[in-house]
Amino acid sequence: MSTKLTRKSPRAGYEMLESRSLSLLYEMDSFQERILDRLVERLCSEGFAGIKRSQITFLAALDCDANHAANVARRLNISRQAVHKTVRELEAAGWLETFQNPNLQNQKAIHFTVEGERMVSFARRFFFDLDNELCAAIGDDTLRAIEALLNYSVKVD
Repeated sequence: MSTKLTRKSPRAGYEMLESRSLSLLYEMDSFQERILDRLVERLCSEGFAGIKRSQITFLAALDCDANHAANVARRLNISRQAVHKTVRELEAAGWLETFQNPNLQNQKAIHFTVEGERMVSFARRFFFDLDNELCAAIGDDTLRAIEALLNYSVKVD
């Protein structure tokens, strides 16, 4: 969908207003995709072959300590089955491992492996460097203003 909307809709003639917010929404999505592509490229160059953008998004939702499928599913708004499938993929890659929860026998705790922690450390370095790159490009005040904008809660009527 283009953010340069026409004045009238082609079939019914409804007014289609220009919107900077709509443009911003699409630019945010594009920005996230470009950043994740750069991160995938960086991680692959550091030996984390096969990492995917969706897996990075999943890993970013995990705490450094024990995680549980139900909590991760809620955080990412996905099913527990999707969590288990992704955990199996990441276990096979050597980045996550699961342990039986000693307190709840029907629940496994999800943890980063040492290699998974190494990957997260590289990713955090990437974002630290990106912060510096963005500050150099647009300035610290502008970056803070963008953060404030993205933290703004829009009320739905």
